[in-house]
Amino acid sequence: MYFEIKKLLNKRLDYIEGLAETIDTENNLALERACHMLIEATVDVGNMIIDAFILRDPGNYQDVLDILAQEKVIGPEDAEKFKNTLQWRKELTRNYQAVNHEAMRADFKENISAYKDFKKSIEYFYKNDSQAVTAFSGDDDV
Repeated sequence: MYFEIKKLLNKRLDYIEGLAETIDTENNLALERACHMLIEATVDVGNMIIDAFILRDPGNYQDVLDILAQEKVIGPEDAEKFKNTLQWRKELTRNYQAVNHEAMRADFKENISAYKDFKKSIEYFYKNDSQAVTAFSGDDDV
């Protein structure tokens, strides 16, 4: 079971890494999709980690990132960078007809390193957290 979860987790982490390279687009629809999916995929991976290690239940998207930071899956600097972009989810899902593309592009460019480093943070967690090491021992794919 854990092997399948790790396989899916790796696919999603690779997806995030690829999306993180697309923020420089001048196409506003592509930018919206990339930014929205960066947020959704990151929170989805966070929920997978939380579920796998039976951490406390998050109440919302911000809570997922707070739990990851508290459990030292991500560092405080990256947690802050994720927080700086999370606000855009509401804009992309509720105020989509009036998105300020230049401001969104600037926020994501300024904070994109958190998304680019997310896979490394997860890998570090798997290799160094005693609970993760035990749960995933014998599997070298993350």
